[in-house]
Amino acid sequence: MLSLSRSVLACLAAFAAPAPAVAAESYAHDPMILIDHGVICQVTAQGARPAPDTLLGEINLIEQTRDMDVTTRVVPAKAGISFGIKFTLRPGTGERDMRVIVTHPPMGPEGITRESWTAAVSEGRSSLNLFTFEFPYEMVPGEWVMALEAEGERLMEQRFEVVPELAAPGVLSVCFGQDFLS
Repeated sequence: MLSLSRSVLACLAAFAAPAPAVAAESYAHDPMILIDHGVICQVTAQGARPAPDTLLGEINLIEQTRDMDVTTRVVPAKAGISFGIKFTLRPGTGERDMRVIVTHPPMGPEGITRESWTAAVSEGRSSLNLFTFEFPYEMVPGEWVMALEAEGERLMEQRFEVVPELAAPGVLSVCFGQDFLS
């Protein structure tokens, strides 16, 4: 009888144990429409504007109609690589100011983990928000999340995994034209 009781207790303990953590999923809630997410190999800044809630205090302005070169969640930590989201608003929504929020592993001397800026988003017009690796301290492997909020409500979240550059050979092949697969 004692062995049966131990077996029953072991079974009950197994069911009572918490389930392993499952990675959160990316999402877009109405009125957001995610067009694409991934990597753009090379962007050319068309100026900059102040963004006091970022490590550098400004963001680069880029062409909003660019397409992703690679649709992916896996991003190589390599200088010149840009990654992010392309999205729009559902028809009938008009224009809204959104807060773009990027969370990432600690970077820079202060160990910053969150940066944000505002972006005007309009229905029927694509918007592109990217993070570009420019400095060695930015190329931090781990989970990065790009999110959009309006009036305090999180409407979109796209997750990326930044990896050491050689751990994403397919992206490097597209961006740099070399065979990183061998």
